[in-house]
Amino acid sequence: MPAFEAEVGMPYWITLASSDVKASEKFYSAVLGWEFEDGIARLQGLPIAEIVPGQDTWATYFLSRDLEADCARVEQLGGKILALGAPLALVLDNSGAMFGLTQPELDRFVAGGEPGTPVWHELTVSANFHSALDFYGELFNWEIRGDEHYAVAEEEGAAFAGFWHAEGLPSFWQTYLGVRDIDQAAKAVIDNGGKIIREPHDSPFGRLCLIEDCTGAALTLCEVEDAPEEPIEL
Repeated sequence: MPAFEAEVGMPYWITLASSDVKASEKFYSAVLGWEFEDGIARLQGLPIAEIVPGQDTWATYFLSRDLEADCARVEQLGGKILALGAPLALVLDNSGAMFGLTQPELDRFVAGGEPGTPVWHELTVSANFHSALDFYGELFNWEIRGDEHYAVAEEEGAAFAGFWHAEGLPSFWQTYLGVRDIDQAAKAVIDNGGKIIREPHDSPFGRLCLIEDCTGAALTLCEVEDAPEEPIEL
């Protein structure tokens, strides 16, 4: 499985707060093939996510160059600091959505875009849509393009996160995890104590399925292909 180096401001890590860590580990092992060691989920040896005790929800962490400076900037832009303890911070943006910041001491290589890994990150914004876009654009220096209903953040022309304007819903970051076969994954969700919130369906981004895991944490599964293997030079 290939890994790539994340740029500052890009999605870097995901964590699941779970009311039953062992049950969550069993669920994601069955649905995504993750292996666990000390709370860290791995796939083919690469770290993918972390499961910690807490209220059942996923959180996306973005790569920071200076954690304290970014936290100060969050407050200047109308957000709030929930927790700060290097190398991590948990914050709220100016729409009330929770996300994380992380400043790792070692490498910045991450796995993504394949079955069993994060493939997309999307912020649902209930109100003040353009204000939320400005928040992330100023905090991370993102290039953001879109219209009144949907926008994407890009790095050198490649989209890596989305923004959906949805009145009446709470603002939150949604995690998308890749699977090879969405129908088989949906069956595995049911077989292992999860729920299907929206059945597998076609979308402009591929086949999707909105689920709750075995403890009630919501996420979206997305059907993706394996990355092509790099040729071996002899």
